[in-house]
Amino acid sequence: MTTTIELVSYKLKDGASKADLAATHEGVNAFLQQQPGFIYRSNSEDANGLLYDIVYWQTLEQAQAAGEAFMNSEACHALMAITDETSVTMTHMPVTSEVMNPTIEAA
Repeated sequence: MTTTIELVSYKLKDGASKADLAATHEGVNAFLQQQPGFIYRSNSEDANGLLYDIVYWQTLEQAQAAGEAFMNSEACHALMAITDETSVTMTHMPVTSEVMNPTIEAA
């Protein structure tokens, strides 16, 4: 089993706000937590306003299956309603090395 990182970058549509984005997190997180193989998700923004969703999965196959299920979910529709679809890029990458801080308990 190889851990897989899913990296999605995107911009918001003109007129969509960070508050609009924040309002989607609960639904997206709830969806992800129900998916087999889900490990971790973070959302961030770079200095140019490009947003990143970084999701860790147990396997590539689980990431791909969740991606297909996501496209039919209410959480997806809420997020895509505020996303500039022309800006979206998605990449899946196998983890080649990983380490965890032994002093921090996993959630």
